[in-house]
Amino acid sequence: MFAAKWVICVFSYNRGQLLMTLVDSARTFYPEFDIVVFDDSSDDNVTQAILLSLQQNGVKIIGSNKRTDDSKHGGLYVQMNTAINHAIDQGYDYAYFVQDDMQFLWRDDTLEKHTKTVFQKQECVMCNYNFLQKILTDGIEQRLPAIDAHVFSFAGNGVADTGVIDIKKASLIGLHFPEQSEHGNGKYWYNKGYRMYWLRVAHLAWVPWPTTFRHGVKEQRQIKTLLPLNSSAVEKIKANTTYAYLEDYTSLQGFSLKPYWYTKNPGWLNLVKIYTKYFLKKIF
Repeated sequence: MFAAKWVICVFSYNRGQLLMTLVDSARTFYPEFDIVVFDDSSDDNVTQAILLSLQQNGVKIIGSNKRTDDSKHGGLYVQMNTAINHAIDQGYDYAYFVQDDMQFLWRDDTLEKHTKTVFQKQECVMCNYNFLQKILTDGIEQRLPAIDAHVFSFAGNGVADTGVIDIKKASLIGLHFPEQSEHGNGKYWYNKGYRMYWLRVAHLAWVPWPTTFRHGVKEQRQIKTLLPLNSSAVEKIKANTTYAYLEDYTSLQGFSLKPYWYTKNPGWLNLVKIYTKYFLKKIF
């Protein structure tokens, strides 16, 4: 079904259970894609055991040699540079960058066709198939302005932390991630004339409320996963002509009163506003 050579590059740090969800979903929906996990020196026993199990079952694991603690993202961008070099060296056509707190929700057999089409735009070296959330709709037209039918531009960004990379273009332009933030790297490549495009037929989503470990603090949150799209939802997303909001297509495994996204310490007033906004938009 896919003529090109694809690799899913998973960036991992101490979230083994979520990593398994991501890998299982990738194997389910895109079994012909290679999977490589780029682990940022995970020291959690559960995660280490899962990494070993994945390796024993055919998933390549590439670990970093040292931790990078001068950024809230740790060594993420060091690993992303490693992933680019690996994809070039191994002769891949496309590298799909995903984080360990994400999940594939269905198989899009037109993925390669859409990807080839968007990369015909000379300024595009990376594109995105992520679902959006309704709680983040304010200002969406400014953040993701439409550039033509069903394709949106990630305003001010030439690359992002997730998305599909055209490896031939990446090699030609020397694509790398020199900054320690998504905004910094996005702006760096935007200023060089490159653009990050977001497509309407989404198939990848962030799972809600993952545990975070940065800044030396482990913040415990209940792990939730998402239901894969059923047949009617698949037909609906195939026909989508605008922004793809996750809540319009699927829901959580189980029930939760919490909104999809929330910050660590939002404050009670902001929390009430977030809850209200979330449930109103979920319903309407």
